[in-house]
Amino acid sequence: MKKLKTDAVILDVDGTLWDTTGLAAKVWTKALRDNGFPDAKSIPAAKMKKLFGLTMDVIADSVLPEMPIETRKALLKECEIVENKALSESDDRMFFAGVSETIKALAAKVPVLIVSNSQSGYIELVIEKAHIEGCIFDHICYGDTGLEKDGNIALMINKYGFKNAVYVGDILNDEIASRKAGARFIYASYGFGEADKPDAVISSFSELKDVIIPVKKKPADVKKELVKAAVDARKMAYAPYSGYTVGAALLTDCGRIFTGCNVENASYGATNCAERTAVFKAVSEGFTRFSAIAIAGGVKGSAGKAYPCGVCRQVLREFCAPSDMKIYVVGSDDDVESFTLEELLPESFGPDFKSVK
Repeated sequence: MKKLKTDAVILDVDGTLWDTTGLAAKVWTKALRDNGFPDAKSIPAAKMKKLFGLTMDVIADSVLPEMPIETRKALLKECEIVENKALSESDDRMFFAGVSETIKALAAKVPVLIVSNSQSGYIELVIEKAHIEGCIFDHICYGDTGLEKDGNIALMINKYGFKNAVYVGDILNDEIASRKAGARFIYASYGFGEADKPDAVISSFSELKDVIIPVKKKPADVKKELVKAAVDARKMAYAPYSGYTVGAALLTDCGRIFTGCNVENASYGATNCAERTAVFKAVSEGFTRFSAIAIAGGVKGSAGKAYPCGVCRQVLREFCAPSDMKIYVVGSDDDVESFTLEELLPESFGPDFKSVK
């Protein structure tokens, strides 16, 4: 089995993670019959299987070719809404074997992203139903950007500066898109279609663990990236009362960085620190395990070290192992103090002391 070194694994959805074509065929047929076309023929699941992986408007052109464009667009939107609702409510086992476990294992070693030609909200359903919140580094789809798959893969690669990304898909269009975007291609041969000259082949999703050789950034590079992100975040601080601005850059266990700044309030007590702003942003997107944070502060444009307050230290304690959590206090690029949370909050009290039922 050929192995690939990579700094990012980008996943397709349909035919790679799950097979929803049977359900989609039923709900699309029902949507047509409920919206002015009572005599609409049943859409075969086999036809949907051949179309999945294409953009939604292309699928609509094939399924509803005889309808005027505006009518087709309106029906497409209705089909997307009904399909998302049906998927959300379905208890069917649609995922291929080993999807959740494999993604969780990979996410501990390398960023895992999802890029699809689907409608908005579709990837979010995948994440929710697979119970992989906090494992997906980022995701994007055609419905979000209007870009086809190659454009969205390239967008993710450029956004995060990946150098050796791989895309995992199951049809020739996936392979073509990955080549255009500058990614290598892993062919899921158990899926819906064929490939031409993939860089690697898997016959089950679980095999992905054996194909991938993670290439992680060096600790010094991660530290440098966090420091820069914290300094940049400080520029967004809202501090009209104290004039003391702080930026923070928080690193999740899977490598995603969330930034935050201090946000003051006329009622003072409603002020929020930069560290907690970053934490709350991360948690709100499903990330609850952190490994490092950089903090940059200062007054009126002058840099100065901002050590985390007691409340921020306690909030960080909730989402990490204190002995492993790195805290970088930034004076300048050449003046960065390093601590562990355990050093700054010894003998701490955390969630491990409480029995959660």
